[in-house]
Amino acid sequence: MTLRETLLALLVLAGLACRSPLADLRSGGGAPVLHLETRIEDHSRHLSRLCEPAGEPDAPQARRAALDRHRATFEADFRTEALARGLRLDPAADLRLDLTITSLGEVRPKYILWGIASGVAWGVGTGLLAHDPRLAVGLGVYELVEESAFWIGGSMLMGRWSSPAVVEARLWRGAADKPLWEETYHVLWAKRELEAFPAPERRRREVQLRASLQKVLRQVFRDLEAIPDFPKAIRPPERPPAPAPSAGAGPAPPPPG
Repeated sequence: MTLRETLLALLVLAGLACRSPLADLRSGGGAPVLHLETRIEDHSRHLSRLCEPAGEPDAPQARRAALDRHRATFEADFRTEALARGLRLDPAADLRLDLTITSLGEVRPKYILWGIASGVAWGVGTGLLAHDPRLAVGLGVYELVEESAFWIGGSMLMGRWSSPAVVEARLWRGAADKPLWEETYHVLWAKRELEAFPAPERRRREVQLRASLQKVLRQVFRDLEAIPDFPKAIRPPERPPAPAPSAGAGPAPPPPG
């Protein structure tokens, strides 16, 4: 095989690897119809990470209520975008889209533990590969201290100064045991979506988290557009630029309306 043929084969394999598994999903004619299900896992530890407390006690019931409000708003925003696109949502549809918010407003303890454990495992494994038990213990302790400071300190900063959100998406057909497609979306901050809200509201925690979830929805719809005949986003037509006034001409008349 020549070098040119080898490069061509590698390009084809790379294209197939990057191709979305949704590209071959046919809905049986016409645009697909989805059954939407949204969930949110109860993971919160601080009410202030979810909303402005306004004197409300930081109790499990209050945090659960705040999470439910975020889930309801997330679903409403999805339905609004679906309506604007002309996408049909039907509980009886064969294709079911599950959207689960697994983390919102703060980093979950399990992610912190996984990060610390992976660092410690790397240090201990390096020492064992070198056949030096003392090196394994030393690297393990060093990684434990370093990773703990990084993950615990980093999670506190992200929870306070950003609006993190993690959403898991899965697309199922009927009662299949394995999803047709799945993806996990991570967002730390959603500047573009937040700027769509009035300036006085942008400091509110609820608004910041809603913006992060709207960014997730934008990414979800972008991926779903790989499905054949999936309705594309509808954007308002752009106004043509106004002609430049000629020399010596008076001021341009105001636009009609």
